[in-house]
Amino acid sequence: MADVNLLREKLKSTETKIKHLKVNDKLLRRYMVAHKDVNVAYEKIKATDVWRDEIGVAKITNETPGVKRAMATRIAKLLEGRDKLNRPIIYVAVRNHSFRNRDIDDMTQFIVYMLESACSKCLDDELDNLCILYDMGDFSLQCMDYPLVRVLFDILQAHYPERMGVCIILNAPYIFSACWAIIKPWLDENSAGKIIFVKGDDHLSTYVDPTIIPEDL
Repeated sequence: MADVNLLREKLKSTETKIKHLKVNDKLLRRYMVAHKDVNVAYEKIKATDVWRDEIGVAKITNETPGVKRAMATRIAKLLEGRDKLNRPIIYVAVRNHSFRNRDIDDMTQFIVYMLESACSKCLDDELDNLCILYDMGDFSLQCMDYPLVRVLFDILQAHYPERMGVCIILNAPYIFSACWAIIKPWLDENSAGKIIFVKGDDHLSTYVDPTIIPEDL
């Protein structure tokens, strides 16, 4: 808590004004947990504030053309239910994605929209992080989009620190093990430790009620 107080005072004492982030104790705590050092956390907060302004986070809605185009692919949705720790769940139907047919700018906007929507559902008196569930059923290499995965994890780690509470990889086929070997080095140790590989409903039920998984995606 002392470091959080120091970070708050540093933000107050500088001429740089944070205009595009809601600065509260939870945000400051997330940045300190992720970055450990007050000066590093301070610079990261400033960088995120600039990033949010540059890409227009506040203006990205479900009516944004890029978001609407990405939604039409039925790749992901924010579920009504929550995981066993009461976290919002972003469900990703990987089989509905094709790296050949996507626009990276549209998908980047969609990622931000989904993260902002999920974060808005975090409860003040509960864990303020998310569950991201990748359903790997019917996965093929056509679905494997390395540049987009890199964008997702870069955004999460740089601008939504400690927002990913758990990332569940459900029913990944053997072929995905080669893909994972490429992806894992992109993650910092903390993020990599939150990735859980799950097989079947019995295993999934430890984290998420299987009955809330959508059948229409």
